[in-house]
Amino acid sequence: MVILPVPGDLCRECGLCCRFSDPEVLTPWAARPSVDAPLPVQFLAKRPIGLVDAVGRMDLPVLACDAFSAPSGHCSLWGAHPADCRLYPLVLVHRDGGFLLALDPDCPYASREPRTFFKLWAERFRDREWVSLGPSDRSRIRDLAASEDRPHYQAVLSLPEPEDPRLG
Repeated sequence: MVILPVPGDLCRECGLCCRFSDPEVLTPWAARPSVDAPLPVQFLAKRPIGLVDAVGRMDLPVLACDAFSAPSGHCSLWGAHPADCRLYPLVLVHRDGGFLLALDPDCPYASREPRTFFKLWAERFRDREWVSLGPSDRSRIRDLAASEDRPHYQAVLSLPEPEDPRLG
């Protein structure tokens, strides 16, 4: 399982992760109310993730992941959290007919490491988890990955179409 080593102190200072203004679009796939198709195992949490009203530093009305403890800055699902949480600030998107991992420059960590660092982690995800996805997994996440894309996200690594394990 690939987990980017984002420093916890940076996450506690920032407040972007684990807090969401739009549960239909901005939350991890495992927490989205509109997701009705079963997701590939990489994108499921070990237990269902819910959202609770956020309190604290955010000025706008937001929701928070119920696995996130604001006082401690810790995730109760750490190590079993879904891939879209484990990879952030890398984001799986579907752009121009293909999948890719892109970098969200809004995350302060995105500017703390060189681009090659994020490419290395993207390659690890590709080689360890992405390759295990089959065509049905790909079709289930295509629309979600398209909804993730933002104009300012920076492409890091194109991902190959997952192969059908029955062919081979």
